Amino acid sequence: MFGVWSSLLVETLGIVLAGLTIKLMDDWLDIEYDQCIGRHTLAIRLGRACLPYALVSLALAMALAPEVALTLFFAAYAIGMGHDLRERMPTQLPGWLESILAVLLSVLVGGFWLTVWAVCAMGMIQLLDDLMDVQKDRRSGQNNLVLRYGLVEVTILMFICLLAAVLLSPLRTVEVMLAMPLVHIVLSLLTGLELRGRKEESG
Repeated sequence: MFGVWSSLLVETLGIVLAGLTIKLMDDWLDIEYDQCIGRHTLAIRLGRACLPYALVSLALAMALAPEVALTLFFAAYAIGMGHDLRERMPTQLPGWLESILAVLLSVLVGGFWLTVWAVCAMGMIQLLDDLMDVQKDRRSGQNNLVLRYGLVEVTILMFICLLAAVLLSPLRTVEVMLAMPLVHIVLSLLTGLELRGRKEESG
């Protein structure tokens, strides 16, 4: 029994670290926008060090839960590219093609059903994030699925993604749901510590 709980705890910690990686990378991509609106994120505080720290977090996540962490990362990448389907990426490939390649890589690493679960889980998180940020994004003109497709439509799609994730892997879906607030708590604590350290240095 202890071994089961121990393995669940290790996998949950791996998911938390994967979530930290995804959030750090997302905040790094949005760093100019966040600076403009005066938002304090850990990516802004870390500056150029954000990328190596994100890579360390991903490496630790893969050491603890290799298949789950990597499929979640690829799913987040694919969904992130889905916001700009026609935009040319640095690879000169359109966003939709990079999304497909990320999903294919995920299938190679974790298998088909784990990839489908990861896409559903990350899709649910992305849709929930857009629902929570709709007012803020409306004021700032940020890309938001609720503003593009409607509140009811996005809410229904979010619950569909959640239901699909639960049906495919209920235990891992619970782990993701637990990891979500933990990621935000860790980031808030680290950002607060960084701010406090800088104030003490300047003082």
